[in-house]
Amino acid sequence: MRHAIISPDGALTHHDGELDWDTLIGPEGKARINLPGLAVAAWVNDVGLLYPKRYPRNIVGSCVLATLGAAVQPYAGPVVFTGWNPANTPLGLLEIESLPQPIEHLDTVHGAVLKALDGQTPRDFTPSWAETMREIAEHARTAPTPGITVRTVTLR
Repeated sequence: MRHAIISPDGALTHHDGELDWDTLIGPEGKARINLPGLAVAAWVNDVGLLYPKRYPRNIVGSCVLATLGAAVQPYAGPVVFTGWNPANTPLGLLEIESLPQPIEHLDTVHGAVLKALDGQTPRDFTPSWAETMREIAEHARTAPTPGITVRTVTLR
């Protein structure tokens, strides 16, 4: 299965082969990040922000995800991109598919984010977009780790 990964150090790599989620994301479980209007899904560790030594914040990944329409928030650990086809659900098929080709859009956005974080304005983007990426990066670096609320339930 074709997929791409943005590592916590910001590198984007492309891969073919089976996905070993425990190795790629971590054994705690994966969470799907919705990317509206794209035949692509992103995946991160479900509780990665709670383990900063094991899953450092992924600043570049957080900016790429925001550019692709995901919620603006810090994401931790590797970000894995796969194809996504929700129309498969009623057919009883898996929604996760190979990353569609070409995947130039992901490469373009990743390169633009790197330039913006380096203080430049990418050719195909506006100065305000580049400034927004720097603001999102700062938020991803400094936002507090969200808390977990544990509620007890009494069964009757």
